[in-house]
Amino acid sequence: MMATLLSAVCYGQVVSNGDRQIVSSARARYYNLEAAGFQSLSCAVNFDFSTVPQIPSANDEATRKLIQQTSFSLTLDRNGPRVEHKFPAGSPEAAKQQAAPATNLLTSLIGGIFQTWPTKGLHGPIPPFDSQIASVARTPDGYLFGLRVPGAPIQVSTDKNYLVTTITSIGGKITEHPDYAPSPDGMVFVGNDATDDSEPYGQVAVKYELGLSVINGLRLPTSVRLRVNENIDVKFVLADCSVKKAMVVPVLPPPS
Repeated sequence: MMATLLSAVCYGQVVSNGDRQIVSSARARYYNLEAAGFQSLSCAVNFDFSTVPQIPSANDEATRKLIQQTSFSLTLDRNGPRVEHKFPAGSPEAAKQQAAPATNLLTSLIGGIFQTWPTKGLHGPIPPFDSQIASVARTPDGYLFGLRVPGAPIQVSTDKNYLVTTITSIGGKITEHPDYAPSPDGMVFVGNDATDDSEPYGQVAVKYELGLSVINGLRLPTSVRLRVNENIDVKFVLADCSVKKAMVVPVLPPPS
């Protein structure tokens, strides 16, 4: 579910001249990591194992110890996450198979959160190109932006100050309430509260909170608390992070 929330590339016609100023004003409210030079983030992932859900097949003492000794890593860029885990060198194959259900779950939880991060945390909730905007409408409470994506459209509702309140997708079956916090550089993505009614086995509720740090001059996520329905409430931190950053060359207007 988390991997499908807003993980889309948009294209299409350009918005009208009348709507362009609204779109530009909305974008300006949000911190734009890519404009600040962000290319990628690579970190170790350290779980608070007191919060990690226990899986019956991986719940004996030896298997739990192996899981805690397993290293997890995350690489994050504009295309989303790449998550890997490595067992300690020399681990027996049978022990790795026993631990696999738990390590695969943890890997998928990391990836699920950061699969949707680029569409909210890289530029903010308003896509960077006008060709990605299908429509702009005023509402009694603010604005409604229609995003042009493959498949079903996405709608982003904001208040009159362009702060996003709701994102709906998959024909209204997925509803998200992203959370943004103020910073000197604009509103920064710090969490999401989503429900998914598109699955046949029932509603899935996902809520996560991101703690931020400034790394190499960029505001980036470095801690996570993730809750899924009533059975997962896990915490982890991103440690020993390295950032690839491009040089930003300001483009000045031509002389008058």
